[in-house]
Amino acid sequence: MREKECIVLIIYDIVDNKQRNKMVKCLERYGVRVQKSAFEALLGRKKYTRLIEESQRIIDPSTDSLRIYILDSIINVYTWGLGERKEEDCVIL
Repeated sequence: MREKECIVLIIYDIVDNKQRNKMVKCLERYGVRVQKSAFEALLGRKKYTRLIEESQRIIDPSTDSLRIYILDSIINVYTWGLGERKEEDCVIL
């Protein structure tokens, strides 16, 4: 049986350029950048846990902000503005 996957939204505000670049490289391994400081990913529990562990080592809680939202029900994503809509943007749960 296939592991249940959830859509995860990751947003961050990181002051230091070097740390911000590390976070971007980390998040690119898991999902797709949808805005300058926002990524979306489709993750099972193992990958989600790994993402949490890796991102916590990068963030400086005294100056930075990291939020990870698990979107686990019927989801409608509406987008406006820059960027082409990608096939991955269509979410069916």
